[in-house]
Amino acid sequence: MKETYEAVIKLPIGKKECTVTVERAGDGTFEGTFAVLGSTAPITEGRIDEAGNYTGACTITTMLGTMEAVTEGRIFDGKIDGVAKCRIGVLPLKSKELW
Repeated sequence: MKETYEAVIKLPIGKKECTVTVERAGDGTFEGTFAVLGSTAPITEGRIDEAGNYTGACTITTMLGTMEAVTEGRIFDGKIDGVAKCRIGVLPLKSKELW
């Protein structure tokens, strides 16, 4: 089952809406996507535990250029609360209700 999280990521140019999708494989791994600023990228190397703690990697190309990122955080109660670590810093990524 695919889970979709509408979220906000805080970029150097301000807060921007984004979408994260997760499809759990049942063995502690997941596949997913990250979409922001009109671009979508796959999340690779996705790992998630029973408590919803996750990690993954992604390379996305937007108007800000191409960036590789590692994302980590927690999915709980239909919300996502995490960060994306990339060359421009650690960028908070949260469901709208958590800001």
